[in-house]
Amino acid sequence: MKTPEIILSTKPEWCDLIISGEKTWEIRKTRPNIIGPARVFIYKTNRGKVIAEFTLRECKYIQAWIDSDGEKHLGNTIGIRHCVDDDRLFSYLYKKTKPGKLYSGGWAWHIEDLIVYEEAKALDLYFGIKQPPMSWCYVRK
Repeated sequence: MKTPEIILSTKPEWCDLIISGEKTWEIRKTRPNIIGPARVFIYKTNRGKVIAEFTLRECKYIQAWIDSDGEKHLGNTIGIRHCVDDDRLFSYLYKKTKPGKLYSGGWAWHIEDLIVYEEAKALDLYFGIKQPPMSWCYVRK
């Protein structure tokens, strides 16, 4: 079975932290529905090209909720080096929930085996994609 491949659109500030090794988890509202590792290509949004790739083997759910006193909380973030301050992370992940639902949240994608390309790759030539995804998408070759 072929390893799933994913294009991940990433803002320059996060790309730089990933390349430096500071950021080892990428935060997204959703995650791939896969079993086993996936090959993830990092598309740098201001450059318009794929600059690196990594192996995704693990995603962790991060909870965001407001308690009855109005206090904001984030759960399951211990040990996750995502480089996003708590206020920004909460604002990104929290959404008003349906009555009876206690929290909302998103996913931390673990970045492993990072490979930074010497020469960036064009989406259309290398991947056959004309437009980058808003967040991420599977590559259909």
